[in-house]
Amino acid sequence: MRRGIVVRLAVLALAAAPGVFGCGIFSPRAPRPGGGAGVVCVTPNAPDNVVSNVLAHYASLQGVTCYASMLDGSFTFHPDAADSIDAGADTVYVHWTRDIESRVAGNLAANATFHLVVFDSAYANPVFSPGPPRSELRFYAYHLIIHAPQAAPDTLFQGRANITFTQGSDAQWRITSWQDQRDTSGARTWGYLRRLYRVGF
Repeated sequence: MRRGIVVRLAVLALAAAPGVFGCGIFSPRAPRPGGGAGVVCVTPNAPDNVVSNVLAHYASLQGVTCYASMLDGSFTFHPDAADSIDAGADTVYVHWTRDIESRVAGNLAANATFHLVVFDSAYANPVFSPGPPRSELRFYAYHLIIHAPQAAPDTLFQGRANITFTQGSDAQWRITSWQDQRDTSGARTWGYLRRLYRVGF
């Protein structure tokens, strides 16, 4: 990913902080249902648009519908291997589908206060597949700053996300796979945060 796109994504995430978002760095496109107050759910006709929706709408009460619509019906989430081992006998990460991911994001939205969600940089070059269907695998370093009661006292979650975007028959792009990885910071991962909010299902 070009440095300019990375900077734009970071600026968008800052703009999505409560009370700060204005017109945004991206040009408005056809609105979709959902989204926070004044935050458009951008039509996902490119992977960058999917990314902008994830940054602006993840775990937001007003953005649950938008975020869920960025997930393909075949979506799967894969935790970092060490996070899976730490879960022990808990099978929380098994069969992590679009439905599970959407419900976890909804639980977070109802229980946590977000301050910042950022894909900081691309730590490797994307991998393109011409298809059909067309797909693109991107490698992000990320961090979240969040107050989440289930995760207290942790507020920083950091790691790497290998995300596969696939273009559907409707020409729109959605996330089909999300592989979470720890980095060398020692911080808890996004996958760990997700695990805490898969409750009752």
